[in-house]
Amino acid sequence: MSTPDGAEPHPSASAESSLATSSTPNFGNLPLHTEMRIVAERAYEQYETLGDMDALEMSIQCCRVAMGATEDDHPEKVDIITSLAAVLYARSKYVGERQDLEEAIFLQQLANALTPDDSPDKQSRLSNLAGSIFSRFQREGRTEDLEEAIGLWTHAVELVPDSHVDKPGLLSNHGTSHLLRFEQLGKLEDLESGIALHARAVELTPDGHPDKPLRLNNSGNSHQTRFEQLGKLEDLESAIALHARAVELTPDGHLHKPSLLTSSGNSHLTRFEQLGKLDDLESGIALHARAVELTPDGHPDKPLRLNNSGCSHLTRFEKLGKLKDLESAIALYARAVGLTPDGHPDKPSWLINSGCSHLTRFLQLGKLEDLESAIALYARAVELTPDGHPDKPSWLINSGCSHLTRFLQLGKLEDLESAIALHARAVELTPDGHLNKSSHLNNSGNSHLTRFERLGLIEDLESAIKLFTRTAKLIPDGHPSKPGCLNNLANSLSGRYGRTRDLEDLEEAIAHQSRAVDLTPDSHPEKPSRLNNLGTKLQTKFKQSGSLDDLDQAITHKTNAVSLAPEGHPDKPRWMHNLSSSLCTRFNEAGNLPDLEEAIRCSTCSVELLPKNHADRALMLRLLGILFDTRLHSPHAQADDATHAMEAFLGAMQHPNSHPLVRLRACYQYTTLFSEFPHLFTTPPRLALLDAYKYALVLVPRCIWMGNNVRGRYASKELPVIGEMVNNAVTAAISAGEYGLALEWLETGQAVVWSQILQLRTPLDDLRQHHSQLADDLYYVSQALQHAASSPSSSLPSSAEAYKAQPSLEGQAQSSHTYALEYEKLITQIRELDGFKDFLLPKTLSQLTGACASGPVVVLNLHNTRCDALVLSQPDHITHIPLPEFSLVHAVKLYEDLWSILATRNLRGRFRDSEWHDDNRGQDMPGNGVRNDPMFRVLGDLWNFVVKPILDIVTTLPTVTCISSLPHITWCPTGPLAFLPLHAAGIYRAGRSVEAIMDFAVSSYTPTLEALLKPRVQTTSTGDYPRGLVVSQPATPGQKRIPQTTTEAGIVVSLTGLSTDTMHDSDGTVDAVLDGMETHNWVHLACHGLQDKADPINSYFALYDGKLTLSTLMSKHLPNADLAVLSACQTATGDENLSEEAVHLAAGMLNIGFKSVIGTMWSISDRSGPIVMAKFYEVLMEQVRAGAELQPAYALHEAMKALRAELGVNRFMEWIPFIHFGL
Repeated sequence: MSTPDGAEPHPSASAESSLATSSTPNFGNLPLHTEMRIVAERAYEQYETLGDMDALEMSIQCCRVAMGATEDDHPEKVDIITSLAAVLYARSKYVGERQDLEEAIFLQQLANALTPDDSPDKQSRLSNLAGSIFSRFQREGRTEDLEEAIGLWTHAVELVPDSHVDKPGLLSNHGTSHLLRFEQLGKLEDLESGIALHARAVELTPDGHPDKPLRLNNSGNSHQTRFEQLGKLEDLESAIALHARAVELTPDGHLHKPSLLTSSGNSHLTRFEQLGKLDDLESGIALHARAVELTPDGHPDKPLRLNNSGCSHLTRFEKLGKLKDLESAIALYARAVGLTPDGHPDKPSWLINSGCSHLTRFLQLGKLEDLESAIALYARAVELTPDGHPDKPSWLINSGCSHLTRFLQLGKLEDLESAIALHARAVELTPDGHLNKSSHLNNSGNSHLTRFERLGLIEDLESAIKLFTRTAKLIPDGHPSKPGCLNNLANSLSGRYGRTRDLEDLEEAIAHQSRAVDLTPDSHPEKPSRLNNLGTKLQTKFKQSGSLDDLDQAITHKTNAVSLAPEGHPDKPRWMHNLSSSLCTRFNEAGNLPDLEEAIRCSTCSVELLPKNHADRALMLRLLGILFDTRLHSPHAQADDATHAMEAFLGAMQHPNSHPLVRLRACYQYTTLFSEFPHLFTTPPRLALLDAYKYALVLVPRCIWMGNNVRGRYASKELPVIGEMVNNAVTAAISAGEYGLALEWLETGQAVVWSQILQLRTPLDDLRQHHSQLADDLYYVSQALQHAASSPSSSLPSSAEAYKAQPSLEGQAQSSHTYALEYEKLITQIRELDGFKDFLLPKTLSQLTGACASGPVVVLNLHNTRCDALVLSQPDHITHIPLPEFSLVHAVKLYEDLWSILATRNLRGRFRDSEWHDDNRGQDMPGNGVRNDPMFRVLGDLWNFVVKPILDIVTTLPTVTCISSLPHITWCPTGPLAFLPLHAAGIYRAGRSVEAIMDFAVSSYTPTLEALLKPRVQTTSTGDYPRGLVVSQPATPGQKRIPQTTTEAGIVVSLTGLSTDTMHDSDGTVDAVLDGMETHNWVHLACHGLQDKADPINSYFALYDGKLTLSTLMSKHLPNADLAVLSACQTATGDENLSEEAVHLAAGMLNIGFKSVIGTMWSISDRSGPIVMAKFYEVLMEQVRAGAELQPAYALHEAMKALRAELGVNRFMEWIPFIHFGL
């Protein structure tokens, strides 16, 4: 019988399938068939003793000759048929030919049919036939074969009394078949029947009988199987005793001695895995080695024993970490695979174990060729195993785990998808109640949990929780797998708490984690990990509850984890790091100096224990720096704390193998410390402040490159870190008079995610077009670096034997170091190619100066220490305009005032004109005079403290060009200013503007300078007008009616001419509009729009059949697009939490290819749209017909003037929201 772990088959499964014998031979005058039978018997004995295949072939030939020489009615004919069947069966086991097995079964069926029920040979022939059919079941996994074999053995047992000499053998074989059915279907009654039948076989076999050892062995195997199912140690002890007795009763030269040694070795190894006693491990290795030694080369069981010996060496490696054991295991498995032909039923088992050994070496040494070998070996095992085979689910699990491991290393999503599919197939093929069902559910849960961690899809987290919950219910208390399952369930619930903040999830996670800890003995290798996990969850609870008792418990558990971890354990530095973090938290809460001192000690130790090139080194150095910085700012400061903190932060930021976001955080802390203690940063290896910022800004593209999916990136806590870091850097550069550097840095930190999307869309596409292999290599290596920062072992399925080996620290370090070097090598190689010298480098000032081609660009930087404007108005000159009377606090106050106005007036959707007037949405605040209207104050402050000081200087610059006597200014605001109407700033009184920007300049906005570098679609005066698409949605299902959109669309069509297509009402579906965008230069959308504050990239245009979301727009690239007019609400609102990211629909249109976009900052009235659009397109088409350069900003400026004239200047909320982005 083949088992997933390569255990020895139950020897008695075919013990009764022997050649029929005759009386003492006499070669004098014997008939030919008798002589041939005698020769066949002797040859077969030689084969059984020495494994001589030539002897087996001779035996088969002699049996065939004997059968041909015997008449059908001859009394020996059935015996000869039985003998030929036995030798063919023997060859099928060695060579694996299905034809031999089928012929053996046919012959045994014939012999059985020719033998009457009252014949003394009937029971043996029934047993032989059952054994062969049972063997076919093992090969092909067909349940009907197993049922037939059990039925035949049942019949054979019933035919003979207990006193019959063959009864024990029949009972043993019958017991084996029940055990196999248990493993197939998982029914406990089969397991109990198997144990009882084997026990009865032993009881009926007298001491001294040659088969007594075999039956003791089989009885031991049955007890071991029950231990594996129920986890009762008494079963394991019984198995060990029975196996030892079997070995003791068998001399070394006996045919079955190697098989019995193997079973005994397996039971000792199982007890070692349970109790961790090294004596059991050494006994297991010695027993398996002796079994291999006693088995001659060429023997059909040699591969099996080589395989089992390999398992024992692999187990010792996992315990003691000696590479010699791992190399021995790999060599033994390779020999077993090499000696076994593809058709052999055990070949998949040997392939699986060989794959496990290669995977273990990969985890140890980090060599990718070992991982690739493991994946190939597992895939071959799956390929060779039919779906109905009982081991197929286990092979699928192993194959899935290998793909999951490669995903964790290289980040290839196809590997993650393969793992999920393979694990799901394994669960599907495993019937409920099966022994391995819980294990397979657990692995499937792990793969879904990994995809959740990678893509952030809540449905994966929910799937993981369901799978882990099912697993926990299936595993009985006391089973050795129960704690690991509870640990996984706790981790998934904790992950959901991180998303939903549902305290019930956190409490349940802590309860399951506590049980996992309680059920794990202190000697178990996973105890420290589970204690650490419990401590982490309790610290999470402390953050919510503020209870020091929770924090105290967290520290206790983390302390115990560190105490129990053996020296050299690969996770010990990480556990010490976690303990140090908790101690620091308690010091910050309670101020107890011993906590801080112990935290520094633990953190120092964790850094010292970690290899210098390990991916976690920056994380641990950064914490060490934080600890020294904490003591520096406490009453307990020591003289060298600042120096130690600086050195730790510097080491973290310069560590090449660590995650760039960790390094960026270390840069932030280094520069903060520098600003506070500049005198400590004057000598090498310290970096000057601007040099440190340069180092930090180089990291930003790598942080982006390795990010999550777009939704995950916007939800990430890292974007604010990048934004704050860039803001500090820009401010430092301005303070130093390095205005060009400040502009370059600000561009690096603006619209980070959009920049990444565009960067991957264009340079990488170009690279792939010309150098496809380099493009693929760069993508995969960059993904590997992202994952190298976390231990591969932490996410590996715990139930597969191959994954018990933790990767060594040196192995992890080597792996991440290799990826880092490869990444830098690829970047260098690509930049040496023609046309790629600036590949993935942020744009320099010389590349950005083209942004001012249509007028000065004003970049605004707000910092808590100063506010400034940088004006780019000519290629080689930047004008710096300080704003000393404005502050970040003032900007925040103006932003809050504006949004209070919007909330009060409920400006959240496009409204019919009657609604606008009914609730005073567009009017002054009811009951307030002009001077008390907060909108007047917002616009006045923007004018006095920001816009006017800038305008006074910009309009005097000699390079400022004007159209219609007004200059064009493009605003690139940051922070709260990104949400304030700079284009409407001014002093307004008595229904007119006393002094306002609209009287002096035309305004546009841009999220980045790069957005102004796109070439415009040229217009001509020959009638070759841009193609336009107008979409109107007066009655979108589920939305308020906005009938004026029909009027507005008619105006647009009449003004733009015959080259304009329309999609009205039901024609305006999501797919139709997206397709239309690809074929038209101009797009006009008159519909509802909504900014989703909870999920910014889910902001949308409401079309007839659904939502056209920002996330959908992000997937598009429209190089021929030119102008988008978004006559919808909130299309340029943005997200206050992502002020530098321009996460709104107008920016989306700009970034997918449109050069100019008209959007709205808040809700607009239904009547305003037609008025604005009529004037806008009238002016725009005058430009087109004149063949002049297209100036949408000037056209919108005139349209706003027309709307103000129609409604009145003081109706701010109706005319202000219309703004222009881009060229």
